[in-house]
Amino acid sequence: RGPDRAVAALDGRNRLVSDAAQRLLTPEVLGVLERTAADARHRDVAGVTRLPDGAGCTAHVSPVRLDGTTIGIVAALEPLDDPAPAAPSPPVALTGSSVPWRHAVGRAVELVRSGEPLLLTGERGTGKAALARELSGPDPVQVADAARDAGLDRALPAWQPDRLLLLRHAERLAQPGVAALNSLLDQHPDTRLLVTYTPGAPVGPCLQRLLDKLSARSVTLPPLRERTEDIRELLPALTPRPAPGQPPLTWTLDALRALEAYPWPGNVAELAHVVRALAEHRRASGPVRRTELPDAVREGPAARPLSPMEHAERAAILEALRRHGGNKARTAVALGIGRATLYRKLREYRR
Repeated sequence: RGPDRAVAALDGRNRLVSDAAQRLLTPEVLGVLERTAADARHRDVAGVTRLPDGAGCTAHVSPVRLDGTTIGIVAALEPLDDPAPAAPSPPVALTGSSVPWRHAVGRAVELVRSGEPLLLTGERGTGKAALARELSGPDPVQVADAARDAGLDRALPAWQPDRLLLLRHAERLAQPGVAALNSLLDQHPDTRLLVTYTPGAPVGPCLQRLLDKLSARSVTLPPLRERTEDIRELLPALTPRPAPGQPPLTWTLDALRALEAYPWPGNVAELAHVVRALAEHRRASGPVRRTELPDAVREGPAARPLSPMEHAERAAILEALRRHGGNKARTAVALGIGRATLYRKLREYRR
């Protein structure tokens, strides 16, 4: 008891945290306590709870019971006299323990150390540019963005061959830029070059020649839907630092399961947008609940594969339902369709 005690009460959905506890809690520690509170309904969790290395405190957990049923926990936190230094969090570009992600990052690190060109490919938002910047290390980097720099063919001859060149959005290169880059690689095959490329658009012969030239030294980054086990590691890395006196953003298990079930067509970039929007605009306290997630994420993936047009239509319907509080009659009017049409489309997306 007392205002200086570091105490947190949690039930897996809500939490009460003393001022002293807020100064000790990190997103990782709070995540452990949230999971412990959810587990307390099914097993005995009383005693000292194991916290992540570098947590800087210990946590002694006591179950809270009502009418013989465990409804949550109270965690008493004690700062360590000489805490071990916390391991620095890896940058978002390197975060993830899944086999597909570690294999891709490991292969990219191996190739970039040789000093020869490297091609990073993958869907939009998989983190190609962020990983490329991490791979470049502390050395000065010349950055060119084909989506923004129309004069790439004129600028290439002026670049210094001893400095790493990071070329983003190679799929947007105009033909003169592709020709200049092919010429550069023909004359200097050992050019220190990192190229990011998003497949999808038709490829002309010049760009195809460039891709063929780099194909033996390419790494494809996996989409987020193929490494959903990394989402729980990505969340703390993507969450903005809370304002002084504010607790870090945490998630209920139901919300985490929804995040892991969603296919994330925009990959890590889309997840980052969702996390930032919640961190900046939510007014509720406690961990993020499933009901606070965007409609498409909360409702989960469609029961069958959808075309891009169907994806857009489904997202518009879910957003309209959210705006009208789930009222289907008002939603149909807002969308300009009949109520029977709305019901039919909702049934189709559930098949």
